[in-house]
Amino acid sequence: MENMIGTRIKERRKELHITQAQIKELTGISSGNMSEIENGKILPSSAALMQLSKALNCTTDYILFGNSSINEKSFPSNLREIEVQLLSILRELPTSDQEEVLMIAELKLNRNQRKRETNLSHSQDDNISIA
Repeated sequence: MENMIGTRIKERRKELHITQAQIKELTGISSGNMSEIENGKILPSSAALMQLSKALNCTTDYILFGNSSINEKSFPSNLREIEVQLLSILRELPTSDQEEVLMIAELKLNRNQRKRETNLSHSQDDNISIA
């Protein structure tokens, strides 16, 4: 039996330089199950298929049929690599340092949100004064 689904999953995973262990982190699918899926011994469940499409940044149609495009436009090309690298780094840190990194990330996010709100507010003020 030809296993194009497993082949497409494996090829896409390798294109993104994602290991089966990283797939487990992103989707919860064990390395053993990923190996069986990629080798055509089992097919992914519908839930696993949806998780794989997100982790591999492609459509479920691509995984199932190979006839739809990969979602490269939805993320910058290096975003998945950055996510994987960040997860890898976080796993190496002690819990207290992981919490500190999370707080720093939240601080940066809040600052950017405030900056966007300020810019939006100024742009609305400009529109009011023009009217």
